[in-house]
Amino acid sequence: MGAAATWALWMQQHAPDVEGLLARAFGGTGLLRGGTSDYVMALAIACAFPLMRYIMDRRVYGPIASRVLGVPRGDPKKTDVAVSQEQLDTLDKFKESAYKCGVQICFSVVLLLVGLNKPWFYDTKLYWAECSWPCNVPISYGERFVYCLVLGFYVQAVPMLFLWETKRKDRLEVFAHHVATIVLIAYSYYLNLTRVGVMVLVCHESNDIFLEAAKMARYAKHEALTTAIFVVFMLSWFTTRVFMFPAFVIRSTLFESMARAEVVGAYIQPHHAILNGFLIFLYCLHVYWSYLILRIAIKQLTTGGADDIREVPPAERAVVPKNRVASVGSMPSPE
Repeated sequence: MGAAATWALWMQQHAPDVEGLLARAFGGTGLLRGGTSDYVMALAIACAFPLMRYIMDRRVYGPIASRVLGVPRGDPKKTDVAVSQEQLDTLDKFKESAYKCGVQICFSVVLLLVGLNKPWFYDTKLYWAECSWPCNVPISYGERFVYCLVLGFYVQAVPMLFLWETKRKDRLEVFAHHVATIVLIAYSYYLNLTRVGVMVLVCHESNDIFLEAAKMARYAKHEALTTAIFVVFMLSWFTTRVFMFPAFVIRSTLFESMARAEVVGAYIQPHHAILNGFLIFLYCLHVYWSYLILRIAIKQLTTGGADDIREVPPAERAVVPKNRVASVGSMPSPE
C-alpha cells in the first residue's frame, strides 16, 4: 500500500465525521441532494454573507482593529481624541482584511475536513473512477455542502465588487475571475464533477489567509512580521496556484478524463472543452497576478515598501465608497 493510500486510510479512521454530521443536519430536508433546491440554498447563503460581515465588523473585527491600531471606538466626531482620515481608512482596511482572513480560514478548514479522508484527494485518476459525462458517481453531503457554501460566496462577491469594494485598477480582471468561478462551480455541479471542483478550491482558497494576515501586520506597522508572512504567501501562491493547479488538476481534466472516456466509450464534448477552457482562463489570470506579486516583492526588496500597485490614485476614486469590502478577493493585493 502506497503512502498516499495509507494516509487516506488513516484519515478515514481518525478524521472528524463531517459527513455524518451533515447527514444528521440535512437528512430528510431535501437539501444537499442535488437539483434546484441546492442552488436555492446557495442563494440563501449568498444573502447571509453581507449580513454576517456587518455583524462581525461591529462585534468582532471593529473592536480588534481599534485595539491593535490604537484608534478610539465609536463615532470619531463624538470622541475627545483626534482621529485622522488616514487612521479611519486604515481601520476600515484592517477590518476588511480580518473579514477576508476569517472567511478563508473557514473555507480551508471545511475543504480539508471534507477532502482529506477521500481516496481521490491523493490520486487524480480517481477523479474519474466509475465516471461518465455527466458523471454518475454518488456525491457526498460534504462535497455538496462545500459547493453550496463557495457558490453562495462568489454569487454575492460579484455585486459587492462594484457596490462596496475598494476601487482597483484590475477590477474587471477580478470580475472576470468571479464570473468564471461561478460558472465553473455551477457547471461542474451539473456534471457531478465535484471531486475535481473540490481540488480546484483546495488550490485556491488558502492563499488569502497569508495575504490578509500580512496586510493586517502592515496596517499595525509590524514590518518584519509583514515581510515574513508575505514570503509565506508567495510560497503558497506559487506552490498551489502556479504549480499544483496546472500540474495536477488541469492535467487531469485535460488528459485523464479523456483516457477514462475512451475506456467507457463516452463522448465528452462539448463538456471537456468548456470545462478546460474556463480552468485555463483562470490559470492565465493567476499568471498575470503572479507578475504583480513579483513586482510587489521587488518593490519591497528595493524600496522597503509594499503598497498595492493596483490601487487607484485618490484623485481617480470619484464616488466609490472608501476602503470597504463585502467579499473575499481571490487575488493578491498587499497594501
